[in-house]
Amino acid sequence: MQIQTGASNQREHDRRAILVEARIMEDGQWHDCRIVNISVGGAKLLIGRQLGQGTAVRLHIGHFGQFGATVAWQHGGEIGVRFTHDPAEMADLVMGLAVYG
Repeated sequence: MQIQTGASNQREHDRRAILVEARIMEDGQWHDCRIVNISVGGAKLLIGRQLGQGTAVRLHIGHFGQFGATVAWQHGGEIGVRFTHDPAEMADLVMGLAVYG
């Protein structure tokens, strides 16, 4: 697990590079995705479909549960989501993924 920081990465929260299978719900439909990095504030996902910026989604991460988010950006098959869930719960999630993957 690595933390991505530095001048070229001006983020509010440190991101952790991971590769975790997940599912994302958009408009009542579940779609497979992969999380490639995550922080308390959001995540970068690989997904094989287009989702509009501002779209409300739910991210299901295995036994960790479901978390509300909003699509912040999309470039090709990558999207960034901003979590709308409680930051304390998201901090627990990031720690759990770092330890247990």
